[in-house]
Amino acid sequence: MKIKKAFVYFISFFSLAVMFSVCYFLSYQNALRKFNENAVERNKDLILSLEQNGFLQIDKEGTSTNTAQNVNNGQTNNSTVNMNNSNAANTTNSQEPEESTMTVDTVDEAIILPSTQYVLQTYDITTGDMAEEELKVPSYLVGLTRMQVIEYLHNYMNDLNFDEFRNGLTSFELLTFSGKKVTLRKTYNKDLVENQFFLKSQNGKIVVYYGDQKTIYEYTEVTVDHLTQYEQLKLEEGIFVKDEEELYSILENYSS
Repeated sequence: MKIKKAFVYFISFFSLAVMFSVCYFLSYQNALRKFNENAVERNKDLILSLEQNGFLQIDKEGTSTNTAQNVNNGQTNNSTVNMNNSNAANTTNSQEPEESTMTVDTVDEAIILPSTQYVLQTYDITTGDMAEEELKVPSYLVGLTRMQVIEYLHNYMNDLNFDEFRNGLTSFELLTFSGKKVTLRKTYNKDLVENQFFLKSQNGKIVVYYGDQKTIYEYTEVTVDHLTQYEQLKLEEGIFVKDEEELYSILENYSS
């Protein structure tokens, strides 16, 4: 009797094990099929995205071609990108080092990656010193194309922070560009920083800015209501001041 019960238990356990194994196998097969289907869809979406962005071209036979390797039959045009501001136009032509003629890869499809080699050069016109260092790619450059980098440099020059203005940054150039290496150069010339301060009326009082016209140097208690209309209009527009000596001379004159 005990043997019969044990046999029944064994058969029941074995049947449950078989059923569980079959269910598990069928479930695994179904999950694998869905995964493969999703992988195919993701691959199609990726190929379509790359094709739309110009990274791939699909020929008639269905094979893909990397357009970055076939632009102009493997040849790239070269150009030098220079975004000197108007103050530097007449001073840097004869003093720029020969490296300023370095070429820029014009393959627009390439983008800056976190692994891209990033080199920043710093050139001081007044001393003739050139420094070069390899840095980690700044996060704000990752993902940018050549034209987007040029646009960033242009905006940077149009909105200099105080330190760059005070140090006389005259140009920020893109020298070389590819997915493997990007080289930028900053050129400084402190001799071009002619005006250290900027006076402007605000709420009836004179406020002293640094020459960048953004960074406040001092809030003064000098009022403008006693000044002539001409002087008030000048202060509304703003007045550039060369140095501290001229600054305190003007403030003393306005406060008297």
